[in-house]
Amino acid sequence: MWSKTIVVGAFICMAFAQTANDDKAKKDLEQLQGKWSMHALEINGKEVPPRQIVETFLEVKGDVYRTIVKKKEHLGLRIKLNAGKNPREIDMILSEGGSTKVFKGIYAVDKDEFKMCRAASPENERPTQFATWPDTNYFVVTWKKLPK
Repeated sequence: MWSKTIVVGAFICMAFAQTANDDKAKKDLEQLQGKWSMHALEINGKEVPPRQIVETFLEVKGDVYRTIVKKKEHLGLRIKLNAGKNPREIDMILSEGGSTKVFKGIYAVDKDEFKMCRAASPENERPTQFATWPDTNYFVVTWKKLPK
């Protein structure tokens, strides 16, 4: 009898935890809505000079993440957030030509700053920290929110 009570209690706790994580992810996605300007970029352990990231923007509408570089829009990626992990996880999903690729990353969002570290290839594992090293195939990008 006690074992059934413990199992049922565990399922109820897991359901509440999942709901709380989903609520956090929804709140994070709401914070990401709008336009952002690239503030910093690091690739494979090297800082990209500020002059090379000028006129690089991000627009998030719903769950679509789209970059604009020097007025040229790039293919949008669907994003899926998992706010229940530490660090929080982001999956960036590219659907093209009948195939789906998932780029795994981590993120942090705080008011007007959005920071993400992810693999440049879907074959790479999810990073565990906001840093890169030579030949890792990871990048860290920091975005600043633009006024409405």
